Amino acid sequence: MDGEGSGQRQDERGLFALAVARVDLPPAIKDPTQPPAALSPDRLPMVSRRAPAAKRVRDRLVHAQAQAASAVQLEVDRGGAFLLVPVLLCAGAAIYFALYVEPGWMPLASLFFLFAAVTWMAREVAPAKYLALAALLLLGGALLGKVETWRADTKVIGGEITTRLTGRVETIEARENGRVRLTLTVMATERPKLRYQPDRVRLTARSVPKGLEPGAVVTGLARLAAPLGPLRPGSYDFAFESYLDGIGATGFFLKGPEVVGETATAPLGARFQAWIEAHRIDLAGRIRSHITGPEGEIAAALVAGVRGGIPEDVNETLRITGLAHVLSISGLHMALVAGVVIGSLRLGFAAFPGFASRHPVRKYAAIGALVALAAYLLISGSQVAAERSFLMIAVMLVALLFDRAALTMRNLAIAALIIVVLSPHEVVGPSFQMSFAATAALVSA
Repeated sequence: MDGEGSGQRQDERGLFALAVARVDLPPAIKDPTQPPAALSPDRLPMVSRRAPAAKRVRDRLVHAQAQAASAVQLEVDRGGAFLLVPVLLCAGAAIYFALYVEPGWMPLASLFFLFAAVTWMAREVAPAKYLALAALLLLGGALLGKVETWRADTKVIGGEITTRLTGRVETIEARENGRVRLTLTVMATERPKLRYQPDRVRLTARSVPKGLEPGAVVTGLARLAAPLGPLRPGSYDFAFESYLDGIGATGFFLKGPEVVGETATAPLGARFQAWIEAHRIDLAGRIRSHITGPEGEIAAALVAGVRGGIPEDVNETLRITGLAHVLSISGLHMALVAGVVIGSLRLGFAAFPGFASRHPVRKYAAIGALVALAAYLLISGSQVAAERSFLMIAVMLVALLFDRAALTMRNLAIAALIIVVLSPHEVVGPSFQMSFAATAALVSA
């Protein structure tokens, strides 16, 4: 019994014993009579520590990779990856407009379809799929920029020339120095007749016929030149904006233009635009009649978007103080209009408690704000900054109609996505960048 029990205990100890590596010790260590102090360092056993350190580093890398993959998958499941879609599209558009050489359709389209195929083939491999999708979105942004450039297709005059120009008046802007700036849709040129005739021009005249209205057809001897580029490296590029606005030439009338046609002969779209422009001018005139001086000009700029009458010293003061952007109708003005309309309507509905308790008055107020914003966009001239701000606020108001939170990062991403699709060149402007950066900071705070 004792032998059997002792054998069983020995087997159990053997099963759970630790495996100890045997190391051949030097003779000095095997001799118990020799003191340890007599050993020299070069006679100690060599134990390699490189393998355990490399294994620890490898394990840490694998662990970090697993954590990163888990975090990415969590964001994808939460829908956070959608926020990167407009960011990558904007980055692609910015890269396209920053290139020194215009890329052709074939390279961009080939790369786009190539990465689309790579994204499809790597759909089961998370890291490769996300990298390919990011490259695909960057190329998509570049393609959007290419499409916008192709869509503009502005005919820019090659040099300075004097010609008799006939065109339809789009906008009339009175300047502070007494001159008038006209934006014209070119209908014909003669003496000489331009073979590469621009479609739209912006000309300054010393005087215009009395009662001149948008939509009228005028003719006159004009000096034309290509739009100016940046005055210094890295400054504002007038030619870039003019090209995308369809302005192929700028200049001035050598002699005041004469009216040769009426608005009634214009196409329907031109007549509607002329009607809106006439109401803008009338509204600005009414404001100036009640508020005189520079204050009236600033009020006309804030309400009707007519900024030509602001004195130059006032403009310079606003530039120095960093407040010049306040005169440009953008997010601040749109938000004020929407807030005033929503607040007024909610206050009015609150006066009728029975109606307010039975109906979704918040949605009614949002619809009223949308209508007011659309009217303000038209009456203010539909500038690019105003259109962008209108889209941003419209997305948030539509979210209210569907009982969703208005001010969220997803709504901001949707607004950015719409803008980069409709007008990709906006992403390189400071107005777009400041608007979305400030809104994103407020939402995430």
